[in-house]
Amino acid sequence: MSASKRKGLGEERRAMTAVSSEEPSVAGGVAGETARAAGSNQKDAEDSENRALGKRLRDDLHAPALPPSTPSQGKPKPNPNPTTHVSTAAGTANRFGNVDVEWALASLSAADPKLAEVIAQAGVLPRIASCQEARAAHHESHRAFRSLARAIVFQQLNGAAAATIFNRVKVLVGAEADDAAFTPAAVTNAEASALRACGLSQRKLSYLQGLSAAFSDSGVLSDTALERMSAREVYDALIALYGLGPWSIHMFQMFYLNEPDVLPFSDFGVRKGVMRLYGLTAMPGKAKVEEIAAAWAPYRTLATFYMWHVADGNPKP
Repeated sequence: MSASKRKGLGEERRAMTAVSSEEPSVAGGVAGETARAAGSNQKDAEDSENRALGKRLRDDLHAPALPPSTPSQGKPKPNPNPTTHVSTAAGTANRFGNVDVEWALASLSAADPKLAEVIAQAGVLPRIASCQEARAAHHESHRAFRSLARAIVFQQLNGAAAATIFNRVKVLVGAEADDAAFTPAAVTNAEASALRACGLSQRKLSYLQGLSAAFSDSGVLSDTALERMSAREVYDALIALYGLGPWSIHMFQMFYLNEPDVLPFSDFGVRKGVMRLYGLTAMPGKAKVEEIAAAWAPYRTLATFYMWHVADGNPKP
């Protein structure tokens, strides 16, 4: 994969990490130059086999919003058989933001000696705290819709060009000064020709319109719906939409929902980190990444952050 290709897809990931702060400040370095070895988002979007999985949705998609929960307290001990340790507020989904990070890192260290060395050297990565803080700031309605719409616009474009197009769309729908005005209804009501004039391709226009329909008042998705779903249900629901492939959904689950056990197995940064940390002679494929990552469950999101840390050139102890 060429450097320019990795750069373009890396900027797409930075767009996804920016959904909470609206600034691309979370990712960087080689980890920011990540890519899916399986192919482009366009190919993912047209993967009908994966899309069929999206038919499995929960019956209670429009249940009331969940109350915030508090991370569990107390110093954990390394656990040779790690299990998810989360706050126990009734009905609260297992989100990364609710996981006791110290406990999770101790469990990862006990499960994987090589990863333990990196964790001991690096400590709690700033990216982890940034994700937790961003997660706690989710208040406005339609925030998930804006996150995914931004991801669609940024696909396969360099950051500057994508930001220009996205800002034009925001101006068109009256959300230039107020992100909360960027709603499914606002996009649906905008003239297709005007959206195209913002710089959207016909394909991306179609993707954005489909996303708007799914998040409309008569659609099946909403911020509340996604908060109530399991990680598998979120993936199934989003893969059913044209324009969202596995990689984009994984980034949404990690950075927006803070799901604790997401493995973007074909991510360029993850694969490079695995190759470097485990002394492989070539970039690993999906099967090898999944084999190594099996020990990281149920905290593969956190382990992914450390693979990016290694891929950024941080030396092994």
